Amino acid sequence: MPQLENERKLAERVKELDCLYALAKVTQAYERPLPEILEDALKVVPTGWQFPDAAHVLVQLDDREHGSLTNDEYAIHAALKVDHLPRGRIVVSYPDAGIAGDEPLFLPEEQQLLDKIAADLSTAIERHERRQQQEMLELRMRSNDRLTILAEITAGIAHEMNTPLGNVLGYAELLKKNETGPARRSDLQRIIDSALIGREIVKKLMYFSCEMPAHFQLADANKALRDVLHLLEHRLEQQNVSVSWHLGTDLPTVRVDQVQFAQVVSNLVLNAMAAMPKGGTITIASRIHDDWVAIAITDTGSGIAPADLKKIFQPFFTTKPTGEGTGLGLSVVHGIMKGHRGQVSAASTLGAGTTFTILFPVSSS
Repeated sequence: MPQLENERKLAERVKELDCLYALAKVTQAYERPLPEILEDALKVVPTGWQFPDAAHVLVQLDDREHGSLTNDEYAIHAALKVDHLPRGRIVVSYPDAGIAGDEPLFLPEEQQLLDKIAADLSTAIERHERRQQQEMLELRMRSNDRLTILAEITAGIAHEMNTPLGNVLGYAELLKKNETGPARRSDLQRIIDSALIGREIVKKLMYFSCEMPAHFQLADANKALRDVLHLLEHRLEQQNVSVSWHLGTDLPTVRVDQVQFAQVVSNLVLNAMAAMPKGGTITIASRIHDDWVAIAITDTGSGIAPADLKKIFQPFFTTKPTGEGTGLGLSVVHGIMKGHRGQVSAASTLGAGTTFTILFPVSSS
């Protein structure tokens, strides 16, 4: 009998080692998505237990579950800790105790095995998340490099265009002043209007490239919001757009350039109006969020397609028909927020609307 018992114990140890070896092969497939790794781990883990055909495995990671739990009364657990923080657990369970007969349902060594498996899975999760973070960081850096280069080119173009546009505008106004013929005055006015449009585009280019000088001062965000919307009141009424206010109380002051703040808010509100050509509601909310004053502008428009949402802050990207937009509005918003050491983000649902959120750091003085 002792010989048979030793052989049985040896067989169990071999099963456990085979299980750990198979699990190592699964978890070292770094390039695969984490859910796939966890699903494959679920198939491997039962092979290390004395009743592999009856064992069920559950992996709980944050708010996600993989596998199944049959009966918590007949189960053993081990914690998953990623970067030393509890993130979930792994559980091996049986539907009932009858499958073991007179033997113990779990061997003492099986808890040690589960602890080891939990440690290996935790390491795999940590490694996978760090790899994802590194890839996202590299993507942001490449994107920032492209934006920096584009901003430098754009600034050069803006400066080169500013002088000839100023000359066209100045000479056209001078000619119009001394012109008495109605037809020629009308033609000169068209030249002036076109030059003014060109100057506005140059101004947007300079905002995007952060070349516009900023004059920062402390401001009440709620008052600044109402001032901007007051200027747009007539256009809102014309388009049958109502404004719903949800402003936080006792917000700390923010350090902003008032003109640039107005540019950001008006751009976002005009975009919201463009998304609601038949009218709708724009909700403007403000609140304190950690060390930021958060302002959210939400419309009830058509929403933005997920593929487009990733590109909306790129310069010259627009979903408007040719001739109806420069694609610089949201790039300007992005540039101004960067100059304010703030952030801008967007969330959208097709057919339901879009929310743009801008974050300004709370002023310390």
